[in-house]
Amino acid sequence: MVLMTVQLYQGDCLEFMRTMDAGSVDCVITDPPYGMSFESGWTGAKIIGDKTTAVRDEALKLLRGIPALVFGSPSIEQPEETITNLIWHKPGAGMGDLSFPWKPDYEFIHVIGKGFSHSKRGSSVLTFPWDTFRGDALHPHQKPLPLIKYLIDRCPGRTIFDPFMGSGSIGVAAVQMGRNFIGCEIDPAYFAIAKRRIEIAQMQPRLEGI
Repeated sequence: MVLMTVQLYQGDCLEFMRTMDAGSVDCVITDPPYGMSFESGWTGAKIIGDKTTAVRDEALKLLRGIPALVFGSPSIEQPEETITNLIWHKPGAGMGDLSFPWKPDYEFIHVIGKGFSHSKRGSSVLTFPWDTFRGDALHPHQKPLPLIKYLIDRCPGRTIFDPFMGSGSIGVAAVQMGRNFIGCEIDPAYFAIAKRRIEIAQMQPRLEGI
């Protein structure tokens, strides 16, 4: 059995990434903060971010050359390194302006770099329900584990890095699938949540693939 490693850092991810050794990360999956800085209306949770993509773009510059899957919004400019986009269709989602007859039930996943693995090619539209966890979500933008596991299964190498860890869903999925994980989170409260969730995942049986 290959030993799995987990490294978590509470603080500014840009500072941390400047200390990382070359080759320490094989693939990046992350949901960066952008276009907002607010308290959620349905959880009261505070989101640390800004109203630009500056932090996201600076982080991606430091990660240049590493394959990455980066969550984004159709209303936010995509990273310049983007090769293509996946569309996460999330049935049940419905935030946004209620005056419109259509609800925003999808997000982009920007694909950066190459090397992703697959047994056969599939659709770029990924349907994973968003509302299955909403009642007990720990973060307003928490992603469903089945979606993250699907992405991880196609990532090259063994070590997944998330510089914007939030409540730790990507770390939980990585650990459950037997991958190494490195994660950063600047907010102490969310870091504590992520750390605890990942520790629990480490005590559970692991899956190799999905």
